[in-house]
Amino acid sequence: MSVDYVTLSNLIIDDIVFPDGQTFMNTLGGAGLHALVGMRVWNDHLGYAASVGPDLDEKHRRSLARFGVDMAGLVLRPDYPTARAWQVFEPDERRIEIFRTSLDDFERHKIRSVELPPAYTRARGFHLQWGTLDELEEALVALRAANPRLALVYEPSTTHLEEPGPAFRRVLPRVDLFSPDRGEGKQITGQSDPDAIMDTLLAWGAPLVALRMGESGSIVRGRDGTGWRLPAVPATLVDVTGAGNSYCGGFLTGLGDGLPPLEAALRGAVSASFALEQFGLPAWDAPPTAERDRRLEWLRSRVAPLNA
Repeated sequence: MSVDYVTLSNLIIDDIVFPDGQTFMNTLGGAGLHALVGMRVWNDHLGYAASVGPDLDEKHRRSLARFGVDMAGLVLRPDYPTARAWQVFEPDERRIEIFRTSLDDFERHKIRSVELPPAYTRARGFHLQWGTLDELEEALVALRAANPRLALVYEPSTTHLEEPGPAFRRVLPRVDLFSPDRGEGKQITGQSDPDAIMDTLLAWGAPLVALRMGESGSIVRGRDGTGWRLPAVPATLVDVTGAGNSYCGGFLTGLGDGLPPLEAALRGAVSASFALEQFGLPAWDAPPTAERDRRLEWLRSRVAPLNA
């Protein structure tokens, strides 16, 4: 199976609890899974690079295969259970993640970049939420050396948020897009204003930044001075988990397909809207292209250039 887009991230089994007592147990999740959802809206040749344990339910492998995901990058850790977490939702829609797996084990057993299948390095693009920043920098250098045309989209993990600014200055120039959410951007830069957050990240070398702001949409700016504000695409809200990851996945396919930054950003926002409408993987075997295209046109007509 050829692979166009890859996520180098994680696979987590979510046990979801809502305020009314409703539960969804043993649900496929993790940043990588949700990024793949965003990619699948636009492409059906996807690869998943993550570590899993021998306890991974076979039904999850079948679901991934049906969804069009190549699993050659799912590396088995025989003595390590698949990462698992509670996702507890409060009445105000706040989500609390409680890991049921040791975070030390989670970090120690993560996939290593040298374990990537060779075919993955020939892909059009990678979504990355992985490793320490030192490890990430090393992986970015290796990926770019193996495939100079590769599109690289990076979103920070929780472990990255405690890293100092100089560490980000080494990584950001090596990617095509950096996309934190507003809280992450504040923690990384020490700034609270969205413009100040983006000014800082662009000054640190990011060629393109997409700041995700939930129901307020996103702001995209490039070092060339271009920029846009995108509203959130209306969707039937089921689960907010992973919408940001899906945004990054959709954005990646636009960059990898050679689209201008705005068109790639439109894909990201449309992908996020689909991610909101189900738990884990969507039920569809192929994306609803008519609805996808309708949402794309709705969004395109509402984009606001920042310098207008």
